[in-house]
Amino acid sequence: MKFRTLKYHIRQGVFGLLKNRLMTLAAIITVMACIFTLIISLCIVENISYIIEQFESKIGINIFIKDTVSDEDLSMLEQKFKEISHVSEVKYISKEEALEQSKGNIASADAKMWEGLEKDNPLPRSFVLMLDSSENQRAVINSAAEIQKNYEEGIISKSVEKNFTERVSENASEEVSGEDSAQGGTISDQVKDSSDISLEEYKNAEISVIGSADYEYKGIYKIQASQSAADSLAAIKNTIRIIGIVLIVVMGIIATGIIINTIKLTVLLRKNEINIMKYVGATDGFIRGPFIVEGLLIGIIGAIIPCVISWIFYGEIISAMYNEFSIIKRLFEFCPSSEIFSFVIPVALIIGGGLGALGSITSIRKHLNV
Repeated sequence: MKFRTLKYHIRQGVFGLLKNRLMTLAAIITVMACIFTLIISLCIVENISYIIEQFESKIGINIFIKDTVSDEDLSMLEQKFKEISHVSEVKYISKEEALEQSKGNIASADAKMWEGLEKDNPLPRSFVLMLDSSENQRAVINSAAEIQKNYEEGIISKSVEKNFTERVSENASEEVSGEDSAQGGTISDQVKDSSDISLEEYKNAEISVIGSADYEYKGIYKIQASQSAADSLAAIKNTIRIIGIVLIVVMGIIATGIIINTIKLTVLLRKNEINIMKYVGATDGFIRGPFIVEGLLIGIIGAIIPCVISWIFYGEIISAMYNEFSIIKRLFEFCPSSEIFSFVIPVALIIGGGLGALGSITSIRKHLNV
């Protein structure tokens, strides 16, 4: 298309809007109402998803560490936890930090109780694994459990290699006594009854009972997580996502029908003009061009106005809710205006302009067949 022709289409499109001001205003108001409803739906869906993500970020997996674990091993374990997929952050909590957190969570007027705990702190060290999504909690727990098992095997292997030679030499000619069994803790019956057992067999016998009901872990002794909370959040998030998609699709279909029918009225009033142009030899593209421009302008103007109004009132509504209900901000935050409207505005403009142009094209089609 030549620039001169494009310029003509734009000029005639703008002229058509001004010439039919009443129908233009009606079409713009219709588009505004549809886009405004769509924006509200998008804001609600986005905010619910944003709030759920905040709760998800607070769901972590607590991994408690025995006091016998060395600082060097702590660093090694921390690095392994960071390498787990879907772990966004790993926080180390020392015994002192755990005590300070307990003081903040448990109100007590007895200061001497805390002083006694400071001298003999019973709280364990721990790591807190923060997840990128609650949906991945089970996979992260499985990875952490694998690290726990491997580390426990390493502890047992070192202990066995250190003591095996001495223990076998002392008991080479007699059956392992009940007292020795209590000291060994996890030696299998096969090991007890054998006077000629290899280091590897001894080690495997000890390792084989890791994870049994009466086994006491020597390194990572507990992995704690709220699976029910994570599953609930994941289910809510998926449900909201599906509802949001369905709602937006339904609203889009309704908006399309309303906008197309409204623009049809503006075209219908000018069918004689279209017929005359057709009879004098104007091509379909030449006739259609100004109407497409009109539809685009109606859609874009009808989308810009509700976007601006929504942006202004969105910030005011959020501020009013924070001021009226101060507890809200302590629990969660709403999606910032800049973040939500950086997505909403382009979507609204594309939908508005696209529906406006589509309405013009479908409305003028039958009038070109003369």
